[in-house]
Amino acid sequence: MDAHVFRRLAAELAQVLTGSRIERFYAPAPDITTIVLYAAGLKQNLLLRAGRRFPLLLLTPERPENPASPAAHAMWLRKHAGGRRLGAPLVDWVNRRMAVPLSGSPVRWLVLCLREGVTVTDTLEDGFGSEPAWPDHARFASIHEGREVWAAYPQYTPLLRETLAELAETDPMDAQALLADLEYGPGDCTADVYLYSREDVPEMVSVWPLPAACAKGMTESVVPSAMEAVRLMGTQSLFGGMVRQKKAEEAAPANAAIKRLRKTLHKLDSEERRLSGMVAGQADALAIQAELWRIGADSRLAEIEVTLSDGSVKRIALDSLRTVRGNMERMFHQAMRGKRGLGMLNERRDTLRSQIDALEKGELEPDAVLPRKNAGGRQKGRPEPAAHPDSKLYQRFRSSDGFLMLRGRNAKGNHEILNKAMPHDLWFHAEDGPSAHLVLRLEFPGQEVPERTMIEAAQLVGVKSWQRDGGQARVMCAVARHVRKVKGAAVGAVHVGRMERSLLVDLGQDIEKTLAVDAVL
Repeated sequence: MDAHVFRRLAAELAQVLTGSRIERFYAPAPDITTIVLYAAGLKQNLLLRAGRRFPLLLLTPERPENPASPAAHAMWLRKHAGGRRLGAPLVDWVNRRMAVPLSGSPVRWLVLCLREGVTVTDTLEDGFGSEPAWPDHARFASIHEGREVWAAYPQYTPLLRETLAELAETDPMDAQALLADLEYGPGDCTADVYLYSREDVPEMVSVWPLPAACAKGMTESVVPSAMEAVRLMGTQSLFGGMVRQKKAEEAAPANAAIKRLRKTLHKLDSEERRLSGMVAGQADALAIQAELWRIGADSRLAEIEVTLSDGSVKRIALDSLRTVRGNMERMFHQAMRGKRGLGMLNERRDTLRSQIDALEKGELEPDAVLPRKNAGGRQKGRPEPAAHPDSKLYQRFRSSDGFLMLRGRNAKGNHEILNKAMPHDLWFHAEDGPSAHLVLRLEFPGQEVPERTMIEAAQLVGVKSWQRDGGQARVMCAVARHVRKVKGAAVGAVHVGRMERSLLVDLGQDIEKTLAVDAVL
């Protein structure tokens, strides 16, 4: 995030943060902090992703999924800043950070820094938030040529320097006007903000329109506020990244199992070469058998010469501790063992390949093919019993548009898929009666879902509902964050706070076979 974008964003956030109360801190992922705020009767989530690459600060009603147990840093923040009210922020925009005073005495500061993250401190360093000195704007070209201009004038950010380089060639007066506007500051925050997207995916925000060379082929759209522009860009980036990370974590056991099975396959290749060498020894044994009368069966030799069927002569190395007959019999025996071994090896290879294929398609649980790690209380070296594939609590489907859908097999399965759902995922259930629960996985909040996928999700619920014999089903859809488990009620019981829409769909049993990812329905 460019420092000038942060300056405008901080000015807009100040209007929201001042007077709000901190409800809770969360740490949904490394370097990401969620601050739940209560302001003007509404709960908002201030999300900060720290780091040198792609830092973000955005205000959104969406909240990322949190781990089962809170991180130590989140607990520390709750202890030192939880329940406090926020005052007017002090903004150090050049360093992309802001300090917000916390209620209480003595005053403490909640520091939001795009590089270091969120922390609480008793004192701020001298000069925190002081405005940088601006040079004569007419000299921008010579200033820009300095190799360390960023050290003398940190407000000359990489994006600004790139823009000035272009304007110096095309419109120097426009460059001076831009610098004057930036020195003046965001003012009343009424100026437009520019959002740049590539293939409808927002990638960059700027508080000035970028020259074509700086836009690098991206599409420009005008947004009335920095908060909205950053929310549009950050929602896909932050939530999408967390969804991809969660998918990677969910896929890690299967990937580890696939890696191990492929390693076993590689070992089978070297074993095949060894067994093939044993089988090849049968030809030598037959050649010795044909000339045994000449060589002498009870002779003990280090090597012999035999004439092959094509008339060529071959030298065969022997074990001099055995007779020629003993060497021949051992070769025949080894060849028989090699043939049996190759048959078993091919069967094992086919099994491994089918298991790898099933794991890649999600049709097999990793524990079904590999023993679990030694658990406490079990004897060392004795593996955990493998889980049977039929023990899964939910089924996986893939819509015609590529969206993953999870449908519970029973009450426990309905409970489990809600545990796996991100707050922005979609949840489906039949209206006015019992049915299976279904979760439609989304990459990020507000992701557009094709109508075909919505209908397919509703059909998958309808064929497992009280309406399955009626030819049609009425199915409700809600955002997962509005679906809550009922404390003390039976497993799988939920309360829906708000329904997004209702769908009336035709039912057909083939929908399950068409969209199924799992092998067993």
